[in-house]
Parts: sequence; C-alpha cells; structure tokens
Amino acid sequence: MSSPTSIANRLECLLWDVDGTLTDTTALIVESLDHIYRKHYDRTLPDDDLRALIGTPLRSQIRVFGEPSEFGAEAQAVMDDFIAHYESHKSREHIHEPVVALLIEGKLRGLPTALVTSKNREELANTLPRLGIADHIDFAITADDVDLAKPDPEGLLIALKRFAIGADRAVYIGDTTHDMRAASNAGIAGIGVTWGAASRPLLLSERPYSVCDSVQQLRTLLFGATELDADALRPLGTLL
Repeated sequence: MSSPTSIANRLECLLWDVDGTLTDTTALIVESLDHIYRKHYDRTLPDDDLRALIGTPLRSQIRVFGEPSEFGAEAQAVMDDFIAHYESHKSREHIHEPVVALLIEGKLRGLPTALVTSKNREELANTLPRLGIADHIDFAITADDVDLAKPDPEGLLIALKRFAIGADRAVYIGDTTHDMRAASNAGIAGIGVTWGAASRPLLLSERPYSVCDSVQQLRTLLFGATELDADALRPLGTLL
C-alpha cells in the first residue's frame, strides 16, 4: 500500500460505495439472499459465501445457481422478492452516520462526490432517502447504469468522465474485494474500510491504497485532518 499521508494533497474527487460502507447492511443482505435462495431454488450457500456476493449486483446474485427459469422462477419475481424482504426489515439497515458525515464534509470542502454502487436503481431509490445525502452528491452510478459490474471499472470510469477528473486525482471508498479490484482496474486509489462485508486480510489481498479501521483514520487519510469535528462526526459504536 502507498503512504497514507499523501493523498489529501492531490485529492479532487470522492467516489463512494454504499452497502457496508455508508450503511451496516451485511447481515440483512445475507439474510435476504438466503431467503430468496431457499424459497426459489430450494438451496442456499454458507454465510461466508453469501457475504462474498455482497458488492455484486442483484441481477448476478439471483443467478449463482443458474438461470432462475431452470428452477421454475422468473428473474424479476426473484429480484422483487429480495427487495420486498429487505424492505420489510429496513429497520435493520443502520446508517453509519459518522461515515455519511465524512461524505458530506468532503462535498462541503468542494470535492466532486458520487456514489458508485452495485445496487440497482430501485434499491438505491429506497435507501437514498434514509441516508439523507441527496443534496450532497453530484450523481449516482447504479448497476442499471453499466453493462459490466464491479470488479469491472466501468462504473468508476463513467464517474470520472462525468467529472472530467483523472483517475490519479480520485479515490474509491468501499468495503469489499470487488470494490478494491474495481478501483485498481480503473487506476483509482482504493480505500478499504473494515466495518463492512470483507475482512482486513481480504481487503489487503487486493493491494489497495489503504485500509481504514476507523472513521477518524479515514478522515485523516482523506482530508489530512487529525482532529474529529464533534458537530460533524457523532460517535457510532467502535467505528470511532
């Protein structure tokens, strides 16, 4: 990994993942995948394998056993069932408020800011109001906006093109190996966070720019700031 002290001086763009990065959704996604697999395919996967699917789009997740039609199911119905199950338990979608505060702080500092997520448009439309960041992002790239999902860099490259910013001036912050690999494939500095789906060793295996274990560490890396702003960053468990 590169030195974690140098990026703030050249940073001109913040690109953020959503699930596991801005939200604590790992357990709920795992449960929702398990639900649709058992219901529509009469089978499931171990929890670690379900966690490994996080960061890939729903259209891919519903095909891990093959085409839904091979099991007598319709793809759209399976996706609808996943979303319905997730939304029926949305109270368990906990927002990482200090991380959201960093996103907002970056935008207030004048940094172009976008989401690049494997959520589809419907999924993001459900979650975005709960994040409260619609006024603090320039746009969002969803799974419906790309032909190739992470770890392909297409979504990140689209964001860079819209901003007219070089890859060496951007970072992508995410919680999965898919995120870190996509960043690497795009020539962007990938910053892994350990409060999501992937462990520190898994994130490090992708050779990201850096891996952060706390919000304070991430803030220092992004902005060169060592002091927490009490008004901007509210404590959230062990993240701080």
